[in-house]
Amino acid sequence: MSSGVRMPLPQARAVAGEVLGLLEPACERIAIAGSIRREAPDAGDVELVAISKTRFERDASVLFGEPIETAVVQEHMRTLAAAGILTLDGFDAPAQGERYTKARHVATGLQVDIFTVRPPAQWGVIYLIRTGPASFSREFVAGARRRGFHVGGGALHRGGLGCGAIACEVIDTPEEADVFRAIGLRYIAPEDRR
Repeated sequence: MSSGVRMPLPQARAVAGEVLGLLEPACERIAIAGSIRREAPDAGDVELVAISKTRFERDASVLFGEPIETAVVQEHMRTLAAAGILTLDGFDAPAQGERYTKARHVATGLQVDIFTVRPPAQWGVIYLIRTGPASFSREFVAGARRRGFHVGGGALHRGGLGCGAIACEVIDTPEEADVFRAIGLRYIAPEDRR
């Protein structure tokens, strides 16, 4: 949900492009989603979907411990906050984590939401849902259920919600069009989603 600051699309797109450009070195893939991608007349926030680069380090205190995986984009956001470009609103709040970070662009006050995809094969479903609008995303999820699928944990699953006592089949959706195709729907361009 946005912070209340709204701006015309060209200005919001410029802020999104700036933040995307600053985060891009820390990402395998990053793209603008939300109302900016849909080309709405104005935007109340910037939504970015990203696949973070990762770094593996061993814990020096454990001789044969597993390597610890670090999402580079999270570190990069802290660097941007230290530089005064972003503020990380409630970075330690429960809603923050490896899949979602809420920030604010200091110069404009515009909220910036970063949704991190893991694994990359689930890019399509997250990109579709985060492009919205919310009513479209809700209807898409409901329509998927009616067709024998469900969305959970950032992935598209074959089977009813929860799949009962059996493991759900996760369907790889590396691109947004793969999600539409998997559930048997024609692709709908972002600007046509209502």
